Amino acid sequence: MKSMIAVKQRTQSIGVLTVSFAVIVLISCLLGGCPKGYRNLAVASDTIAHALSNAQQSIQVGVQDGVVSGKEFQEFNEYVVQASQAGLVLDQAIRQASSAKSGDITPQVNAFLDAFTRLNDQGILHIQNPKVRVAVSTALTGAEAAVAVIVATTQSGGKK
Repeated sequence: MKSMIAVKQRTQSIGVLTVSFAVIVLISCLLGGCPKGYRNLAVASDTIAHALSNAQQSIQVGVQDGVVSGKEFQEFNEYVVQASQAGLVLDQAIRQASSAKSGDITPQVNAFLDAFTRLNDQGILHIQNPKVRVAVSTALTGAEAAVAVIVATTQSGGKK
C-alpha cells in the first residue's frame, strides 16, 4: 500500500509539473510576443499536458474504485511518465526557440511523438476495465489534435 501511495504522489507531481511547464511556456509566449508558430506550439503543448493529466486522473479514479489494479496502474503510468518527460523537454525547447525567435525543435517533437504514440498504442492496453479504458482514451483523443498542430507547425518551420 505504501508503494501505491508513493506511485500516486509521483504521478500527481509529474502531472502538476507537466501542466505547470506548459502553462509557463504558454504565458511567456502570449505575453512575450513570440512568433505565431511558437504560440501555436505553446497552446498545443498546454492542451497535451492537460490531456495527460486527465488520463492520469481517470486511471487513478479506477484505482480508487477498485476496478484498476496497482499493477495496471504502474504499467500504464510508465508510459505516462515517458510522455510527460518528453513533453517537458519539448516545452523547454519551445521556450528556448521562441525566445531566440527561431530554432529547430524537430528532435524534441519526434521524441515526444514517439512517447505519446507508445502511450496511446501500448499504455492503454494495460487497462482491463472497459470504462476506465474509454475514459483514458477519450482524454488522450483530446490531445491528438494538439499533436497534429505540433507536427504541422514543426514541418512548416514554425510559420503556421
